[in-house]
Amino acid sequence: ENKNYGFLRSFQQARADGFGTRARNAAINATVGDIIVPLCSNLEMRQSLANRGIYAGVEYKVCSLSFLNQNLDSFEGMDRKDKEQTVALVKPAYPLRDYLERDDWPVPIQLLNDVPLWLSKSTYQAGTAVGTLTLSAFTLLIAALMAFFVRFVIVPTASMIPTLNPGNIVLVTRSTLLSPPKAGDIVFFNTPTELEVAVKSIASDQLDDATTISPKGKQFLKRVVAVPGETVGVKRSEPYVKLSDKNFRLDLVGPYIQPALFPESSWDRSPKVLGKHEYFVAGDNGYRSVDSRVWGPLQDKYIIGTAQWLIWPNFGPLPQPLQLKEITRE
Repeated sequence: ENKNYGFLRSFQQARADGFGTRARNAAINATVGDIIVPLCSNLEMRQSLANRGIYAGVEYKVCSLSFLNQNLDSFEGMDRKDKEQTVALVKPAYPLRDYLERDDWPVPIQLLNDVPLWLSKSTYQAGTAVGTLTLSAFTLLIAALMAFFVRFVIVPTASMIPTLNPGNIVLVTRSTLLSPPKAGDIVFFNTPTELEVAVKSIASDQLDDATTISPKGKQFLKRVVAVPGETVGVKRSEPYVKLSDKNFRLDLVGPYIQPALFPESSWDRSPKVLGKHEYFVAGDNGYRSVDSRVWGPLQDKYIIGTAQWLIWPNFGPLPQPLQLKEITRE
């Protein structure tokens, strides 16, 4: 409690004196025995002072004050001009590192003329504490923002082979609000309700892909095949996007390992225009991917972010999708 009270008093004193370069100059009312701290922002002046034994940020004890060869106890009653001509002998209030120590302590200095600013010990300590707390808070804020906007994700299944293998680590950014996913992007998303319903509709002991046995609470990585406003369908297990009457974008993912587990309509879907918040996603390895072919469009509310970089086992941008192809039919 005494330590807390002492710190509080120091902070209150520092608040009265001010902080940083706007603080009151403690040398104005110097008294023999005072502990004061020199501050100097000019690098050339700091070096010059250091050569004389005055180190910025070090606590110094005022050992004596002398004006016109007369020893003084303090600056009390003196005008500004006389204070500026007064010579003080000062030395560090505590031992310094060996390379900073000098044999001629205490050293002479004109407190008001030679040093731009002296802070009282309490002001300096409180300012340092405030600066440390501010830096810590800023660091925590940056860490929190990074944790929110950036995630490192372990690839959970084989559904994205050959682009991503199980156990690979990718960097995912939460940039969907500023930059919505594009066709070809890999999105990281929470389990949509439609997937849970699709899985519950069949007996779990029939599923070959263990990741789909209990999808609730899990998260997945899939490739964006079509974005809001595009017309997407599925033909013989392959998703396609109708860009115009003659132009199509195909996603050659291949058939699922056990297509009979799901309705036949999953593998042959009529073209449908995606709604404002809908994305059609599929795994690059359709053989082992339960995706929008089965459970329909992915609502953007489930999307966490977009995969940007491969972090492990190799570092670099994600490989370009080879299975997405645009064709023109005459």
